[in-house]
Amino acid sequence: MTSLDSPAVADSLVAYVRGQLGSSTFFSDLRAGKPTLEQLRTVFGQYYLWRNQFHRWFGVCIAKSAPFGTAFDTSFVLAELAEHIDEEVGGDHHGMCVAFLAQLGITDPSAIMPTPETTQYSDSFVVAYMNPERSGEEALAALAGREIVAPARNRLTIDALSQHYGISSGLEFFDLHEELEIEHFKGLWGALVKTYSADAELLIKAARTEIRRHVEFWDVVYGRHLCDVDAVAAR
Repeated sequence: MTSLDSPAVADSLVAYVRGQLGSSTFFSDLRAGKPTLEQLRTVFGQYYLWRNQFHRWFGVCIAKSAPFGTAFDTSFVLAELAEHIDEEVGGDHHGMCVAFLAQLGITDPSAIMPTPETTQYSDSFVVAYMNPERSGEEALAALAGREIVAPARNRLTIDALSQHYGISSGLEFFDLHEELEIEHFKGLWGALVKTYSADAELLIKAARTEIRRHVEFWDVVYGRHLCDVDAVAAR
């Protein structure tokens, strides 16, 4: 029987993250310095728009949490979720992301328009986990999976931008989340271990699915930009 033990699950999911990033078109190209600055502006601009709505995903987990007075330790779960939201707001992570975009040459993020794929991805967690047939445990596991993508993704991003594009300032946003998201994962997964008794395989599958979807989002946005550029060149 699969265990929900946090260290073992974390090691397994980190290995899965690395595999997904290794097979990703965008992150493979980024590692090699292939995207142009214009392509980076497009991709990271869409990432910014998604991230502006990331708090909604925490809201889903709150909405799906068990009532007080049940067998579940609802206080522990809500405290973990609230801590992450407080860190986001109190640490001005949005402002740090805007400062990073400025280093890419995006001076007015409000002018960025979402692609249909970005809107779909932003809504995907809400659509999937507000479904009455999906449990609060699954939603929490999926959110934990999304969090554990960040350390490897951010390290790759920091190294590539500094090495290939000469961007050394404005990366504090990625540097902060490289370590912070590990703590977020431990907190969220700790809530699962402490509180819920759902099937471990189901929860790990939810985490892996959200990891895959997150990496696919970057690839889809990057691929769409390449297609748009090809279409313009063919005219």
